[in-house]
Amino acid sequence: MGYKEMDAVYKYSQASRIDKFVLLTIAKTYNPGRGSWPSQEKIAELTGIPDARGVRRSLKRLQVLGELVWIRGSNRSGKSNVYFIPFLESKQADLTALLDTKMTAVNDQNDLSTSDQIDPLLNKGLNKLDKKPKLVFSSVPGSEFWDVIAERRPDLSFVERKEFLEFFENSRDGRWWIDNAHTDSKLVDACLACFPSAKGEDK
Repeated sequence: MGYKEMDAVYKYSQASRIDKFVLLTIAKTYNPGRGSWPSQEKIAELTGIPDARGVRRSLKRLQVLGELVWIRGSNRSGKSNVYFIPFLESKQADLTALLDTKMTAVNDQNDLSTSDQIDPLLNKGLNKLDKKPKLVFSSVPGSEFWDVIAERRPDLSFVERKEFLEFFENSRDGRWWIDNAHTDSKLVDACLACFPSAKGEDK
């Protein structure tokens, strides 16, 4: 692991210089199928970014660009953040199914304390590839998707919601998720990742 993944980042990443440096740091310890889990403090130390908050801003930009999937951990439960780089995975569909199952494991199995306990659940994700989301993306006010986003982000104005939905719809990352998301929650979460954080929420 490491050198081959870093070479791929150099070759395929379209990120800006500092964001690419963050992606290279993640790729250095990358395990295809399992991702990478350096702490944000370690990423800051290796890249020269002043603090973890700056690292999180970079991670969010990489998410919007479509070059990173970030599964958030929890300090309280001792679980690490896990990062996946889509173009380092052999099959995008496999990655999507694997992430769906890992999210279920993290949310529903809070008593699990090691990645080795969660990994058997990840393999079951490969059996979910034939599932399709029932929720259809739409930036049209009053549509079902619009109402779901409004419910999740009531702090946004009508204009802000319209603006960011149209941005997602026309972005490379957005088009990929609209065409390839295998669950409603995955599509909604991917869309919300391009929205600005709600006030007081920076992680």
